[in-house]
Amino acid sequence: MASYTFTGDSVREFPTLVLTVKPGDTFDAPDNFVAADVTSAGASKKAAPAAAPTPAASSATTQGA
Repeated sequence: MASYTFTGDSVREFPTLVLTVKPGDTFDAPDNFVAADVTSAGASKKAAPAAAPTPAASSATTQGA
């Protein structure tokens, strides 16, 4: 998903997004979204990265002998 800003001068509906926006509103839409009076609002919003796996504590069975 990416963030977009509506730059038009009146209220507008985007039925495919089930969304109504006013001038200056920022909204999320698919990365390839294209419409009149809409500009990219910046970096794409992506899901938070998964936490890095925590290394397991070494045990007597995993330590070299």
